[in-house]
Amino acid sequence: MTPSALNTRSMLQHVTDRRRAPRARLGVSVTITVGGRLVDALGSDVSPGGIRVLASTSARVGDEVSLVFFLNGDIVSARGTVQWCAPTRGGCTSFGVRFTAIEEDGPFVVATYCCSTLS
Repeated sequence: MTPSALNTRSMLQHVTDRRRAPRARLGVSVTITVGGRLVDALGSDVSPGGIRVLASTSARVGDEVSLVFFLNGDIVSARGTVQWCAPTRGGCTSFGVRFTAIEEDGPFVVATYCCSTLS
């Protein structure tokens, strides 16, 4: 391993994980409204507190978004705030959304999904 690779690895190990809950892997279509535009995205992981999505449209930190997706046949409709954004190698944007509201039994659906995939 090169000295720069060792240095990078060392720096990454010192970065604290700011996640409040474990993430469950996901691979579902998400319809998200960003800046008044409907965008098709892919959800890559989810927790009771938020979701990570990959989209061809970018978002900005602080953007308020609406999301709709399915977990195990149940619909989840939520609102949230973009917490971070990063470009991907494929030219898309990955961003994390912190849920601010989840409608009806959505919190139960998300929590159940996360527990079932993590056990």
